[in-house]
Amino acid sequence: MQTTSRRRRLRTALVAAVMGASALSGTGMAQAEGDPTAWISSDEDTIMSMETCAAHSDQFRFRLYYSPNYSGAWVNVGHNIYDMLALKMPYTPARPLYFCPGTGSGSGQAAGNNAASAYNWYDGYVGTVYYSAGYKGISDTVGARSGMSTLWNTRNDNRSIQFSSTW
Repeated sequence: MQTTSRRRRLRTALVAAVMGASALSGTGMAQAEGDPTAWISSDEDTIMSMETCAAHSDQFRFRLYYSPNYSGAWVNVGHNIYDMLALKMPYTPARPLYFCPGTGSGSGQAAGNNAASAYNWYDGYVGTVYYSAGYKGISDTVGARSGMSTLWNTRNDNRSIQFSSTW
């Protein structure tokens, strides 16, 4: 009888541990900030993600705006983008990153060479917007939890975005 009781307690403890781990790895992670520096094999994560045009996103926390002062159309970014005018997906031609439809003046237009302001909601990462594709040329760096109401160096001349950790 004692052996059966111990097995039940052990089984109960094991089930509780597995359920606790599942809760932490599932729902708990969904609320965590994404890592925009994580390597991705293509731009498919950006093109296909619903987070790109979500009103609020825990994973895509950098936003480009069509107009100064955080106005006009916008698009969320959650990864490094080598060339905003040529996002690559497997087996399809490259295409631009577009401002989200129905978000204001400039919606539906290509974000590359059209963004005038940016806001960064990431806590531990800065985002740098570059003049040229491939993270080259003059740039504007948007600090963690801050924005630039006007991209001074890259306004309407922006082709790539690169993130780096503040730690």
